[in-house]
Amino acid sequence: MADEKTTEAVVGHHVQALMAGDIDEIMKDYTEESVVFSPNGTVKGLTAIRGSFTAIVGMLTPEVMGNMKVIKADNSGEYSYTLWSALPAVTFGGDTFHVRNGKIIKQSFVGQMGS
Repeated sequence: MADEKTTEAVVGHHVQALMAGDIDEIMKDYTEESVVFSPNGTVKGLTAIRGSFTAIVGMLTPEVMGNMKVIKADNSGEYSYTLWSALPAVTFGGDTFHVRNGKIIKQSFVGQMGS
């Protein structure tokens, strides 16, 4: 149990890996059973999730990543909610994570894209 990553640590790793654009590090937080819900659809499993994050990282310019700010982050047991922005591309984004045994098993995303 002492080796088990906390929800906060897993989500923190996810955010750092995303900001670095490191797909291999991002994927360490997911399993074949993981599911990600977004306005673009639901993806399940490592191959589909990798494809989704590869597309996302491709859209995040250095300017956008430099402007990424966490507005609010709350953790409760296996659950985490993060509200963030990355102007000008993302006016706000909200992610909810369900973390179990050190892995993201469910994630939902919603966001308002900038002009």
